[in-house]
Amino acid sequence: MKKVIIILLLSFKVAFVMAQSDTIYRHLAVMREGAPLIVTNDNIIGNLDGIKPDEIDSIRVLKDHATMPARVKNLDKYGVIFVVLKKTVNIKTKSVKEIKAWLGVINDAKFAVDGFLLEDENWLIATEAIREINVIKNKDISGNLTNVVINVWTLDPEGRKALMPGKRLSTDKPGVIYIR
Repeated sequence: MKKVIIILLLSFKVAFVMAQSDTIYRHLAVMREGAPLIVTNDNIIGNLDGIKPDEIDSIRVLKDHATMPARVKNLDKYGVIFVVLKKTVNIKTKSVKEIKAWLGVINDAKFAVDGFLLEDENWLIATEAIREINVIKNKDISGNLTNVVINVWTLDPEGRKALMPGKRLSTDKPGVIYIR
């Protein structure tokens, strides 16, 4: 019996260590999968909706975590697309502080975008890119509020999960091929 318990404990410990080493990213249980982060003009998190091709000055794609700027290290699991717009293009934004105030969150809430926690709250969020906002309130056993996390989604629900090999969208027509 003692051997069985030791084997179970060792198995649990190995599984726990593997689960921790599986990711270097701080994220919520539900997060963006397979889609890169879109950063506009180096400080605005959003998506490409509403941006016309002739408004883009340059695009840079980074996929390697080791070469990412420190500011995006926790957000780069699926790469980052940096888009620089022409000077005449203006994007409406809200700061993390403005979103917290708009939601009436006055305590020290954590902030996430597409499920990934922001370590630098100086980011701006493109208001046109906001699809959904979740306010997650965690309570202890006594029902006391322990912390609050605000998660801003910039992706529609169907764009949040990566397409798995062999899976098809309901809108696909016969003969559609996905190339990665």
